[in-house]
Amino acid sequence: MGDTILFETLARGVAIGGFAVTGLGLVLDRRTTPARWVGGLFFLGAMAHVIEGYRPGGVAVASPIVCALSVATTGLFWALAYALFADERRFSPHRLWPAVGLVALWFLARSMPPTICKPFWLVFNLASAGLVLHALLVIWRGWRDDLVAQRRRIRGPVMIAAAGYILLLSIRDMAWIGGLPGLPAAGLLQSLTLAALSVAASVALLRAEPLLVVASKAGEAATPSPAPLMDLTPADRLVLARLETAMDQDEVWRGEDLSISALAALVGAPEHRLRRLINGVLGHRNFADYVNGRRIEAAKTALAAPDLALKSISTIAYDLGFASLGPFNRAFRGATGVTPTEWRSANTPVPTRLRLVETGDPSPKADKTA
Repeated sequence: MGDTILFETLARGVAIGGFAVTGLGLVLDRRTTPARWVGGLFFLGAMAHVIEGYRPGGVAVASPIVCALSVATTGLFWALAYALFADERRFSPHRLWPAVGLVALWFLARSMPPTICKPFWLVFNLASAGLVLHALLVIWRGWRDDLVAQRRRIRGPVMIAAAGYILLLSIRDMAWIGGLPGLPAAGLLQSLTLAALSVAASVALLRAEPLLVVASKAGEAATPSPAPLMDLTPADRLVLARLETAMDQDEVWRGEDLSISALAALVGAPEHRLRRLINGVLGHRNFADYVNGRRIEAAKTALAAPDLALKSISTIAYDLGFASLGPFNRAFRGATGVTPTEWRSANTPVPTRLRLVETGDPSPKADKTA
């Protein structure tokens, strides 16, 4: 028993140290990115989660504040998934509402009498699992279009680690709700898992973090940030020339089903080379953003053209390669800060007012001799 507590204590100490180092690495970064503060809050919550789960001899040692921070960790993981893997360039306060909601659910379930509290705990656990699953969907959904090689490589391990850990917690919590016996040595197993996750997070994020996030000023549109100049081979320059022709002259970005693999085949280059060039030379971190950038610029021109004033916004969106109006509206607002309708109203020139000019000629009279 004593050896188990000692091993668990050491493992939780490693986990707290790893999470603290990773969180500080994000917070001390001077770039103003959503990942900076959301990541700092997440790793603070992760440290609280490690402490909250420590129950030597079955006695909880964490304070209510530490427990509340631990509960918020799942919601903060959801917000961090957007900040790191969805290239959010501005902090969105509404991303913190799921964490606040989980804390409220936890407090409600904790306040219920033991005889009726289990349904509330079930709702709390289902909400937590739903947030994690949605975060995994965000991470997985952007995998194909991700042009940052280091970030693309860690998507799979992050998904596996998060899914495995939430499965472990779900089994433990559902066993308690159902009145079943818990996992043997559950505390030790959890502490070892958290220690492994903290070390992996430190290695992955601190080594690749400068490439995972991109700085942006508040209110700034999503513009590419070119990386330091690469040593281009003749083959690289040929691919870039073909890419320029395809995008500028042929306007292949108007194709609704354009993908990175289709574009690579079109320019006659391996997909990994095209990814590297678009990211390393042109400075784009996401293929959809790279293509949508052309579409949004064309949309701004079309929406401001007086001779296209009668053309519906949905028709313009379809002509530019968007499959539906919803993605077009989101992409346009993300790039300009306003809706397409607002852009059209503010940027379409006001036509010159028409007025009748008297010529002095008598009005023609009807021929009554007919």
